[in-house]
Amino acid sequence: MNVVVGLAPRLARASGRDGRLTTTLAVLAFAVTSALATSVLAATLGFVERAQHPVTGFEERLGETYVLLAWVATVLLVVPLLTLGGAAARLGVARRNERLATLRLLGATPREVVGLTLVETATQGLAGAVLGTVLYGVLLPVWAAIPLLGRTFTVGELWVGPGVLALVWLVVPLLAAVSGAVTLRQVVVSPLGVARRVRPPALRAVRVVVAVVAFASFVVVSMTLQLFAAAAVAVLLGALALAFLAVNAIGPWLLGVAGRRRLRRARTPAQLLAARRLLDDPRGVWRVVGGLALASFVAGALAVIPALADVSGDDADTRLLTGDIVTGGLLTLLIAFLLAAASAGIAQAASVLDRRRELALAHLAGAPAELFDDVRRREVVGPVVVASVGSAALALALLLPLLGFAVLTAPQGPLLLAASLAVGVLLVLAATETSRPLLRRVLAETVVRVD
Repeated sequence: MNVVVGLAPRLARASGRDGRLTTTLAVLAFAVTSALATSVLAATLGFVERAQHPVTGFEERLGETYVLLAWVATVLLVVPLLTLGGAAARLGVARRNERLATLRLLGATPREVVGLTLVETATQGLAGAVLGTVLYGVLLPVWAAIPLLGRTFTVGELWVGPGVLALVWLVVPLLAAVSGAVTLRQVVVSPLGVARRVRPPALRAVRVVVAVVAFASFVVVSMTLQLFAAAAVAVLLGALALAFLAVNAIGPWLLGVAGRRRLRRARTPAQLLAARRLLDDPRGVWRVVGGLALASFVAGALAVIPALADVSGDDADTRLLTGDIVTGGLLTLLIAFLLAAASAGIAQAASVLDRRRELALAHLAGAPAELFDDVRRREVVGPVVVASVGSAALALALLLPLLGFAVLTAPQGPLLLAASLAVGVLLVLAATETSRPLLRRVLAETVVRVD
């Protein structure tokens, strides 16, 4: 432990300007994750409190319905939140692994290597959680201005209290440390392989089997829900979360398949490099587009709102409920797309830093900067479109057992879905463009460091 405590600050200082940038981005990502996660939890607890202590007849009649909808929104946002947190923990993972692999080859024990990573990522997570608490406090008046249940929440109703904040300060660093430790499996087992830049093992098709089982589970539970609604709600939420996680599992494998096809059809240097990057690191590309895929899954689920309104009726309670569902759904979708854009921007910056040495050497050898921009766009645009459209279509297919073809009969639903996907794609593409200044800075270096 003394070795870990002594080396941790020295490694942080030795990482240079790129290391400071990586740390800053990681802390900001953890802050956004913490602030939005706390906000979502605050809203859910607010609905629970109103259902338990209603002050109007509407809250008494439909308070529990709002609690259920709040939990659905929470489930839909859990995976994008975890994705952003995971992206933060993986920032600079290649350079960090190389440094730690060198320490392993010099005699550091696996325990010391893991300890260094845990200290680094947990510290970033704790700093992000504290900053996220401040951001959550700043956002409280914004959330309190949104009318739901016929009236707005007060800031006091949305304040989670010191106990929940302390839990956030504990959980976020813990998740950051776990995510950082997962990236070290190859360093601990084979430091020489990391130092020699050995290609990681290919993704296996077993992911498809797992995903199919997850999607089938959701469909079966959805059909059961129609018969035993009261008993199956909790199970449905679990199945929805499982299906959501399945999207995250199957995505990288599908990108690897697409990379092999694009490699065979490549005709230009940009097409060849983009296909090779996609094939060599489908997980890395998924970290850029995966957030949008999950947000598009949310958009596909929210496209059924007009169908729900048509099925429900036209009394006063139904009109207010439907309006609140639209408001809450759009707010959920906005948060999901913002998380997707943040994940994409951070992942793209991490990709530039992780490939810093090879990019600089290729540029010094004569490759123009415009080629790298073209490769980055080709690497991202295709997967972005496929991931967004495919995830939205999957969400609609999974909801067919619940609502039948009424999902497709209300024209407002497809229009809402198309507009949402367009906004989400543009946000993610704009986020990936923010890495251009960082790429120019890397290419401007005339002396390339070994690490």
